[in-house]
Amino acid sequence: MTSSRRQKAEPSYKQHTAVDDRAGVILDVQTTTGAVNESNVILHQIRRVRDNICKQISCVTADAGYAYARIYQGLEQSGIDPIIPAKAELPPGPSLPMARFKYDAKHQIVRCPRGRKLHRSTRDQDRWYYRSSCLDCRDCSLRQKCLSPKVERRTIVISDGYDSLLRARRRKLRRESYFRKMYSRHRWRSEGLHAEQKRRHGLHRAVRRGLGNMEIQAYMTASVINLKRLAS
Repeated sequence: MTSSRRQKAEPSYKQHTAVDDRAGVILDVQTTTGAVNESNVILHQIRRVRDNICKQISCVTADAGYAYARIYQGLEQSGIDPIIPAKAELPPGPSLPMARFKYDAKHQIVRCPRGRKLHRSTRDQDRWYYRSSCLDCRDCSLRQKCLSPKVERRTIVISDGYDSLLRARRRKLRRESYFRKMYSRHRWRSEGLHAEQKRRHGLHRAVRRGLGNMEIQAYMTASVINLKRLAS
């Protein structure tokens, strides 16, 4: 893994840490290889924290690396307010961008800019493919902008939880004061803790090889951090 295009990829570990916002203590640590994406860990980790502290979590903050539709959906279904800055949509390509198509989660349809319906067609893992009718696209005035000459109809891919992602994007555009306040706290409370572990406690390098040894190092470092918080 590598976090920079200017660095070469090398075998690495990742530490996924849940931090209490008020006290700054570490509530949970999970260590994985560098190949594991953060989005595959956070929901399980939040459930584990909730079970350990026996309290309902009202808000979760995370950086844009967790801004996936399934993450927003999972947190909303658990009654948790996700403070995660949504990623911007991909820049428009040669065809009409997906933003021009309106998704109706209630009736599970997609409407094109001309108001024609795209219906569910096939499913692949965690997404649905919505396809238009060939008859609707044949004489459409936007055909040249929407389709290449060899394609007969438009296909839109809607991932699970896409409506939750849309709500997160609208919330980001509104620039709510509460959202900005909580995310600014995340930057020094959570990201600052990672910097403290690396710079002051040697977590920037693995002391011994092996995932099990790395887990021991991560837990010991988290224990030291929590003892410092208790002492202060």
